[in-house]
Amino acid sequence: MSRLPPWAKRVACLVILLCLATAATPRLFEFGDTTFRLTPDKPGVAHSGSNESRILAALDAIRAGKMADARATVDALIDEQPNYRLAQLLRADLYAMRAMPLATIGGGVASAPSSSVLDDLRKEALVRIAHRDEDSTTANRLPANIVAFAPQQKYAIVVDASTSRLYVFANENGQPKRIKDHYVTVGKLGVDKKVEGDQRSPLGVYFVTSHLTRPQLDKTYGDLADLYGVGAWPISYPNELDRSQSRTGHGIWLHGSPAATYARAPQASNGCVVLTNEEMLDVSKYLQPGNTPVIVAPKIEWLSEAQWQQRHTAGLALLNEWKEKWAKLDSNGYLNFYGDDFRSAEGQNIQAWRSQKAAVNLGKTWAKVELNNVSIFAAGENSSQLVTTFEQDYRSNNLNNQMKKRLYWQQGTEGWKIIWEGAAAN
Repeated sequence: MSRLPPWAKRVACLVILLCLATAATPRLFEFGDTTFRLTPDKPGVAHSGSNESRILAALDAIRAGKMADARATVDALIDEQPNYRLAQLLRADLYAMRAMPLATIGGGVASAPSSSVLDDLRKEALVRIAHRDEDSTTANRLPANIVAFAPQQKYAIVVDASTSRLYVFANENGQPKRIKDHYVTVGKLGVDKKVEGDQRSPLGVYFVTSHLTRPQLDKTYGDLADLYGVGAWPISYPNELDRSQSRTGHGIWLHGSPAATYARAPQASNGCVVLTNEEMLDVSKYLQPGNTPVIVAPKIEWLSEAQWQQRHTAGLALLNEWKEKWAKLDSNGYLNFYGDDFRSAEGQNIQAWRSQKAAVNLGKTWAKVELNNVSIFAAGENSSQLVTTFEQDYRSNNLNNQMKKRLYWQQGTEGWKIIWEGAAAN
């Protein structure tokens, strides 16, 4: 090495030192040591079915400690629905769980969005789970909200605000048959709409009035039309009773969701009832403008078939008794069906109504009343409000009249009383 130039000697020494250092450095483990072998996760099994059944299956798998199955299910769901926020949240949780246990849904989000967003997603998960758990006890029961279908009404929609659920019932020989149900969003501040802009969904019996297609919405609202997704189906809020009670507001629709949002929180609309786009399209197949009732209830009262039959019979009997008292010119019996807070379509209170009807009957020698195409639907707490609609054919010695009429009834301590009567607006 003495013959080498100085710079070459330094390079040779450095190479020798590096070789010696590598040989002397202890290894943490040998790759051939099975004790420290790194193995990939076993592939999980993705659950099949509807989007909702898959999100619930993922939650069940997490509870059961089957994380691979949960990840496979969530990943497959996100591949199809990349804008499904709840699924994205579960994916973040599942991968965070590899490092640490989580106490709640959303605990794996490192840079969390606002607490209200997380709360909304947790609420969505909880209402979906609650529905699945309750469904086992209600699947074969009938809603008290559908008392009697008119023959031309093929379907009815019932929204249970307490569980954020919309049900489609078919008219099967006059009896409601449940054919499907979907998760829905209602008003930001809940239900029982009273005034314009209160961000509540109305409670009551309404009817689908029309269909606004997406092209129509685009033409009217421009970029804002995306809020309504695939289209909108307006309902008849405010109904006749709402207007008599000075309730205000308009534009309450069934509609879809924005393109960037698969599903919204349980309470997130300005008062409308909102579905995912695919589910709105599915429900739209059962909507007949002018015919299909949309009943928004605080909570559905579920009945056995025998209990439902009793309600059905009693509802028709109540209406028939009212008709018979009227046809028999029994003023006292007829007027006893009207409550103290009654209002007519013309704004008459109960005193004015009684005076008018008693005077009219004095000029009658006979009367005949026929009711056709009768429907009866119930709303309110414990189905305490009835809405009866029918085609009325009234004939007497001095008047013949045909009209489509609607009566609103309220149940109180004295039984069922009529609180509004007049021509049916829809």
